[in-house]
Amino acid sequence: MESFELHVDQIFSDNMILPAGKSFQISGVGRAGSTVKVKIASDIKRAIVKRDGRWICRFDPVTDTRSSFEVQIADDREQILLKKVRFGRVILMAGQSNVGFRMAQDQDFETEVNHFTLNNIAYYNVPQPAFYFQNGQVEVYQSKTTHWHQLKATNLGHISAMAFYAVKRMTEEDPQLPIGVVCCTKDGALAATWLSKSTLTSQPQLMDEIVRPFEKQLQNKPNREFEEEVKLYRQKVQRHNRRMYKFMKDNPSVPLGMALNIVGQTPWPPPVTPDSYLKPGTLFKAMVLKIKNYSFDQVVWYQGETDIETRHLYDVLLREIINDWRRVFQDYSLPFHIIQLPKYANVLRNAWAEIRQQMLKVSQTLAAVHLVSITDTGELYNPHPVTKRIAGTRLGKILAGTTYSSTPVFNRIIKDKNQVHLKFKGVQHIHATQNCHIEGLVNGVWQSIPAKIKDDQVVVEFPNGTTQARYGYSNAPILTLYNEQNDPIAPFLINLDEGNLI
Repeated sequence: MESFELHVDQIFSDNMILPAGKSFQISGVGRAGSTVKVKIASDIKRAIVKRDGRWICRFDPVTDTRSSFEVQIADDREQILLKKVRFGRVILMAGQSNVGFRMAQDQDFETEVNHFTLNNIAYYNVPQPAFYFQNGQVEVYQSKTTHWHQLKATNLGHISAMAFYAVKRMTEEDPQLPIGVVCCTKDGALAATWLSKSTLTSQPQLMDEIVRPFEKQLQNKPNREFEEEVKLYRQKVQRHNRRMYKFMKDNPSVPLGMALNIVGQTPWPPPVTPDSYLKPGTLFKAMVLKIKNYSFDQVVWYQGETDIETRHLYDVLLREIINDWRRVFQDYSLPFHIIQLPKYANVLRNAWAEIRQQMLKVSQTLAAVHLVSITDTGELYNPHPVTKRIAGTRLGKILAGTTYSSTPVFNRIIKDKNQVHLKFKGVQHIHATQNCHIEGLVNGVWQSIPAKIKDDQVVVEFPNGTTQARYGYSNAPILTLYNEQNDPIAPFLINLDEGNLI
């Protein structure tokens, strides 16, 4: 039987924003067998601390988005008071480096600091864990404690840049609505790290192609060999950083993306070790489970850049991540917004295009999953674009819920004699920035086929022998088709005979 002093889970703190109009929970630890009382306004809930020291109180929805509340938490010995608690919209931003990219790194950071006016935004960055290998076991410790912050000009640099531009756009619809951002990210994280152990072990394909290959790299290797590999990797990174520093010092006017193309990308991935955070299931356990009792209105997923080697599995991985997270958050209709990767040229041919295609497929096979394409943004030789304004603003427009639920995506085809009508969702009127063309696979060879626009569809007369069609299907495409709100039609690859995504 576990026994703890009374505490709330770290994500529950002063300045937090809880979802309005949606049931929610407050949870923590205490002395086993004791009773915990939680009071919000006139609503009081009680819970008996379980044998493992955990307690949780569930509350009915609160619709008041204009007031500030106190949360009183007490047992028979101690009391905790959480102040400045509000109700509004809560967004979970999750994935890897591009969504975790902070405003301090954004090229427009100083401009945004100097013109900062928002007063209803708060953010919480889930602590990124560190791991160590001891006595044959991998142990986890949190690198720091954190709490909710009221967003101000003085701390603007610490919030996700994608999140900031998104909520800035959302406030245009209702400046008084409190918006909370929870950022749950880890640089370079593979999709499999965000999956539960039970999902990984119950899926034969994931076991055979992801879990066992990782475990095989750890077998029969002494600790000194791991240590030597890590030492050599760090030396490579240091040499790369020194070269980058010298190049940028000597060439201050060269954009970062071009500099990376000349000097080379930062060495990645690091060597596989027993304490690697790249181990399948690691971040689900160390990060997602830490916030499992919080409630969210929407999830934004921006990841996939490092899943090149398992890109053929990305639809399986993404689908299971969504299912896993909905299950752990006890919200089976929780909306997910999948960010389709930006353009990037310095990668295996069509690798990022394949991942974008898998994202599109998942958005069309799971309910309440929406695609947001930003493939017309980015940098050719920098996988981490230094400006997130366009992408974040586009995301915010979708999250606000006053327009389409996604950027334009392929829906279906209609065959009319020799013509094929490509139909799309998220658009009423398509316009082209250049002459309209769709690629067709004609007798095994890809050809550019002229097309015509008719309101919300693209009409193509494919030559005989055309079996597939695609648009924007490359790592760094030039997108030319947009809806009336200047959102791009998402890249796609389809089978013309069956009329579905490949």
